[in-house]
Amino acid sequence: MMKPPSPSPTDELLVLRLAGPRWSSSLEQQLRGLEPGGIVLAGPLPSSPETLFELLGKVTRCLAAPPILALEAEGGGVDPLKALLPPLPSPRALGQKGARFVRQAGELVGEALKLLGFNTDFGVVLDFPSGFAAESLGAGTFSADPRVVAECGGLFVEGLSRHKILACAKHFPGLGGVTPVPGGELPVCGRSMAELWRANLIPYRQLLPRFPLVLMSAAAYTAYDFDYPRSAVLSPQVVEGLLRAKLGYRGVVVAPHLEAQPVRGSLDVGSAAAQSLSAGCDMLLVEGQESWQAMHRGIEEAVTSGAIPREGLEQSLARIHAVKKGLALPKGAFSRKAWGQLARRVEEFNSGYQEVKRA
Repeated sequence: MMKPPSPSPTDELLVLRLAGPRWSSSLEQQLRGLEPGGIVLAGPLPSSPETLFELLGKVTRCLAAPPILALEAEGGGVDPLKALLPPLPSPRALGQKGARFVRQAGELVGEALKLLGFNTDFGVVLDFPSGFAAESLGAGTFSADPRVVAECGGLFVEGLSRHKILACAKHFPGLGGVTPVPGGELPVCGRSMAELWRANLIPYRQLLPRFPLVLMSAAAYTAYDFDYPRSAVLSPQVVEGLLRAKLGYRGVVVAPHLEAQPVRGSLDVGSAAAQSLSAGCDMLLVEGQESWQAMHRGIEEAVTSGAIPREGLEQSLARIHAVKKGLALPKGAFSRKAWGQLARRVEEFNSGYQEVKRA
C-alpha cells in the first residue's frame, strides 16, 4: 500500500466513500493518513445497528476535524437502511400518497440516521423520470412532475431537519432529458436553457436554500457547454454560472465520479480534481486510496501554481466549515430501546400506508 501524503487543509475538500465498511487497523491507518472532510457509507452495512454506531464513533475519533457522516438513504429498493429496519415505501410510492406520508417518512429516516450516528443524508433525489433518469432511478424519484418533486422534497427535508440531519440534494441540474448512452460514454442532456428552467430546475429553484449540500450530476449539458461538452462537475458555466450566480446557491457543492474516465475525459484524476474545484465545487467524492492521493497532489499543485486561487480555496473551506458548525456526532452508547421503538413505528407507518393504498 502506498504511503498517504501528510494531511493538509485541502484534505477537508475530499469525501471518502466506503463500500461495505468494516472496522480494521488498516481502515484506521487509512483514515488517520487521509483525514477526509466527510465519509459516505455504502452498502452492505454492518449487520447490526450497534456495530454501525460503533463504527461511526471510531471513525469520528480517528479524525482531527468533525466529519460529515453520510448515508445515501433514498428509501425503496436502493435504501441501505432496509438491512437494519423494515423497508419504507419508495419515494414514488410516497409521492403518490401525499404530504403526510412523505413528511413522516423523512422523520423516520432522520431518526434512524441520528440513532446510528450519521449527521447527513446524501439521498434526497430531486430528479423526475425522463430520459436517463427514467431508467437509472425509477421509483427512486418522487414523481414524474417536477412540481410534485419540489413539494415532496421539501416535505422530506422537513422530516430530516426535525432530527438535525443535513440534507444533500441530487443530481444538479437534474437528470431529466439526459440521453441514455452505452457504458464508457459521457451521458449528455440536450435540453435548452429555457427547457431546463421550466423542468429540471423547478425543484432546485424552490428548495435550494433548504439544502446545505448539493451533489452534482455527472452528465454534460449542451445548453451550457455546447462547443465542448463536459461533465457538469467540471463546468464553470454550470457550477459558478448557473448554480452559484443565477440561482444564488451559497452552500457546499459536491462533485461525484471524478475517478470515472467518461466523466473526467482526457484529464487524469488529479487534474480533474483541480478542474472541478476551479469550476466551483467544494468537496470531491472519492473511493480509491490511489485516486485520493492523485487528487491530493493535483489540488496541491494547482494551488501552488495559482491555477486554483487561494481565495477560492478559502471560500470552499469556509462553506464547508459553516455546514459543519454544530454538526451532530456519535457519542455515548447506542440505545437499543430507542431503536426498537423506531422499528415499531416504521412497521406502524407501513401498515398505515398499506391501509390507505387498499382504500
